[in-house]
Amino acid sequence: LFNEYEKFVQLIEDVKESEISISIEKHIKENNLDKHFKIEITPIISKKNFLGIIILFKDITDNIKHIEAIEEKHAVMMEQERLASLGQLIGGIAHNLNTPIMSIAGAAEGLRDLVNEYKLSITDASVTVEDHQEIASEMLVWLDKIKPYTSYMSDIISAVKGQAVQFDMSSVLTFTVDELIKRIELLMKYELIKYNCKLTTEIKINNQKEFYGDINSLVQIFDNIIMNSIHAYGGKSGTIKLSVEDKDEGILFTIKDFAKGIPEKIKSKLLREMVTTKGKDGTGLGLYMSHSTIRGRFGGKMWFESEEGKGTTFYIQLPYEKLNTNLA
Repeated sequence: LFNEYEKFVQLIEDVKESEISISIEKHIKENNLDKHFKIEITPIISKKNFLGIIILFKDITDNIKHIEAIEEKHAVMMEQERLASLGQLIGGIAHNLNTPIMSIAGAAEGLRDLVNEYKLSITDASVTVEDHQEIASEMLVWLDKIKPYTSYMSDIISAVKGQAVQFDMSSVLTFTVDELIKRIELLMKYELIKYNCKLTTEIKINNQKEFYGDINSLVQIFDNIIMNSIHAYGGKSGTIKLSVEDKDEGILFTIKDFAKGIPEKIKSKLLREMVTTKGKDGTGLGLYMSHSTIRGRFGGKMWFESEEGKGTTFYIQLPYEKLNTNLA
């Protein structure tokens, strides 16, 4: 602090002239001293007369360390959630690509057989032009079977490529409701098939309207809620309904299941604390972080309604004012 004597004197002069208190924080690290101080400079005024100045030094080192510990803990939790999401994403990729790859491999074997058959027919005088045309037609059939699988794989890769950006940085781009729903459907397809559940969608707004925001974060939030709904069915088949509509100058997303519902003792803590209905299989981190993201990054609201034995409905409302930012 003594190294900044002139600045300190100037602060005192500013307080004297303005008659307004000034507060600054200073980290002093010299020799064996490592402390954080809050310095308050307050003028003493009586009947409009300046009497003097009080300078108060507050040691806030413990407060700063507590804040740093909280931030570090939050960073660890974010990393755990990131890794959990990455694991789910990789599992979905593996399953979604395995089926078309196996189908293409089967088609390749079929084509190999036809090629070998055609080679043998070249020197066979009994093979007619019609026979050659029939072999060619069968080859085309196999090629036509391959085409939709390659198209599907391309869609999966495009969705995953966009979603994977989230693990390195936050992507703020324009997106449409249609793009959002397609990503959710593609990335949740593996889990829905695995647990024999069905996702239905109902879009009540223009699904091609463009919005501005981090689509990757939204996809992760919806995936997390849908995954919770799947688990709520306890391994039994069930339906999850996703609807989108205009509501109070914003978009309202509704995710509804008809599973076991949320126990009363957990309802009051959900979204505000890291609580879970899954016991040792859950942490409660996903919904907690989802709620924070909706409020902090999108300026929106997230709430739920649930009744034990009947199901749970989650609501996410995003204001158009925030979503239209920077869109001309």
